[in-house]
Amino acid sequence: MKTNHSFKKILVALDGSKNSIRALSNAIQLAKQTDASIIGIFVIQTFPTEMGLMITVVGKALSKHYKHFMQTAKTMCTKKGIEFLDVIKYGEEGKTIVSFAHKNNVDLVVVGSRGMGKLKELFLGSTSNYVIHSSKIPILIIK
Repeated sequence: MKTNHSFKKILVALDGSKNSIRALSNAIQLAKQTDASIIGIFVIQTFPTEMGLMITVVGKALSKHYKHFMQTAKTMCTKKGIEFLDVIKYGEEGKTIVSFAHKNNVDLVVVGSRGMGKLKELFLGSTSNYVIHSSKIPILIIK
C-alpha cells in the first residue's frame, strides 16, 4: 500500500476481532511508510441509565481481555519499530472514536469493517458506519 500522505498519528480501533487486528496490520504498514505513531483505542461500550452510565455485558467481558489485546497490538508494532500508545475509553464506540480522533489531532482513523459488535449489521458494522459518516478525518476501513 503506497501513499503520498504524511501521517504522523494513526488511530486504530481495536476490539480483539480479526478485523481489528487486520486494521492494525494495515496501520503498521502505513506507519512504516510515513514514520507515524499508532494509537490503539479500545472502547468499552456503555449505555445511559437513570443512575449514570452502565457497562454492557459484552463490555464487561471485553474489558477483562483489554490488556491481552493491547499487549498483542503493542508487540506487533514494536516488532516493526512503530511507537504504540494504548488508550481505553468508555462510551458509545463510534462517537468515542470520532471524538478522540478530533481532540487528539489524529491524521487517519483505521477501523475494521465489522468488529465484535451486533451481528445484524449486514455490510458495515454500526461502529465503522458511524465513524465514516461522522468523522472529518480521513478513514480507512479494513475488510
